[in-house]
Amino acid sequence: MFEDKTYKRCYCVGPRLHKRGPKKGQPILLPDGSQRIGELGASCPDLPKRGHGVWCYLLLLDLPGRTEPFKYRRGGFRTQKEAADACKKTWEQHTAGIDVTDEETVAEWLERWVESKKDVAPTTIEKYEEHIKLHIVPFIGHIVRKDLRKADLEMMFKGIVDRNTTIQIHREYVGLLATDCEEKRLRWRAGSPENRSTLRAAWHEARELLAVERQKMRRITGVQTQYKIRATLSSALQDAFEAEEVTKNWATLVKITKKQVKPLLWTTARVARWRETGEIPGPVMVWTPELTGQFLDLYADDELYDLWHFAAFRGPRRGEICALPWTEVDLESGTVAITRQVISVANELMGADPKAGSERTIKVDSEGRQNLANRRARQLAQRLKAGAAWKDTGLVWTQENGEGYHPDFLTRRFKRLVELGNLPPITLHGLRHGAACIAKRGGAEPKDVQEQLGHSTIRLTMDVYTNVFDEQKEELAEAALLVVPRAGRPAVVPAPAPRPAEEPELRPTGNSRLTALRRARQRKAGLVEANA
Repeated sequence: MFEDKTYKRCYCVGPRLHKRGPKKGQPILLPDGSQRIGELGASCPDLPKRGHGVWCYLLLLDLPGRTEPFKYRRGGFRTQKEAADACKKTWEQHTAGIDVTDEETVAEWLERWVESKKDVAPTTIEKYEEHIKLHIVPFIGHIVRKDLRKADLEMMFKGIVDRNTTIQIHREYVGLLATDCEEKRLRWRAGSPENRSTLRAAWHEARELLAVERQKMRRITGVQTQYKIRATLSSALQDAFEAEEVTKNWATLVKITKKQVKPLLWTTARVARWRETGEIPGPVMVWTPELTGQFLDLYADDELYDLWHFAAFRGPRRGEICALPWTEVDLESGTVAITRQVISVANELMGADPKAGSERTIKVDSEGRQNLANRRARQLAQRLKAGAAWKDTGLVWTQENGEGYHPDFLTRRFKRLVELGNLPPITLHGLRHGAACIAKRGGAEPKDVQEQLGHSTIRLTMDVYTNVFDEQKEELAEAALLVVPRAGRPAVVPAPAPRPAEEPELRPTGNSRLTALRRARQRKAGLVEANA
């Protein structure tokens, strides 16, 4: 039964007095006859004064394994109402099954939680640890787990946004330092012989300052990362809620401003602007089919041309490329089965299952099929040349000794080739976006694109991974223009798409069932045509 027991005490030091018995109110004496000195607590004579001392509360809790009620005390409250409210809150936690005597902090709890997660992929564990170390613990790691509330999480995300502002300001500062350093280098190179030593010293000083500040640079925590941080907290809080360690999954109540990052196409105007200023319009850029063709033509003789071709047209993930074995390639039917991927955990490669719903069979075009055949013949020649040094990994894309490629190597190699080709910059993952756009432009249905990329939902495919190329937008705009009749020009309405020869019979439910029954009666009575 809940009983609100609040009292006042202070930390004043003075002579201790007996609180009960015949000597109540008399000084407590030590064996040598001197008075005992200590905290006066509730016996301080100044406690009745306003603002003196602090308020505390006492709860008697029935805890498992104890025969006597446990005396749970907490203090430090400014007013009696604050103490009473905290007392009631603690009682509600206790009645909800929470161990209110546990003082485990959020940092300690999350460390314990991560160690207990045995049913998730190593890469997921790595992301959990990253979110906890870099984003969660710095803001709320000191809070006692049972006291965690929605306001604390909102404060954390506000702190992340404020930190982003600081990081952005520092990045701009580093940019100014880089410009200053380059200007001083050019002055030194163009300076007169008598001033070269002074100019060189100024350049070296600027270069050292730039190096120091670059070491301090941090990445901005984007909206998508904030969503993932919240997902990590939500997973941990849900486990804690089911274990009766918290009263609610507070992360589900926290709202994050949604800002969907959609890929942008490297249009002619954007490419011209980039060549003039070096400005990249957005964080995720995609090549047009023309730029993709330029890249493939430029590196038709590259050792990994067949890999770039496969990535550009079929859009696999880089880990899926590195893990593809010959046993999953059928050259006769022109199909490739994606059943494995390579992941990097703490810079070590591990084989793993693809992402949820990503196992799929990809149809390869005629050029891609010929590329794979050439790869197999070239790999056989490399195997004969390597002899005993050959590593029989069974992979499609291997080095000269048969060893597979690291996904990071492919990323760096692709970036370098783009730079050498003086092409607008995109990432290796940008080829995956481009493959989706190319497939859509080629007439593929959204469901086909989803299956090709191995997405769990079609919404992800349409919202993030596809753009409409400019020529298709122009066709749609011209078609819309012809719909409206003008003087001397009748309207041209495009014919509706042909319906399938055989449509599956739909079983009506609810109001549609009533409508179907009503029409059946009308047909029987001859009130409507049979095909209505």
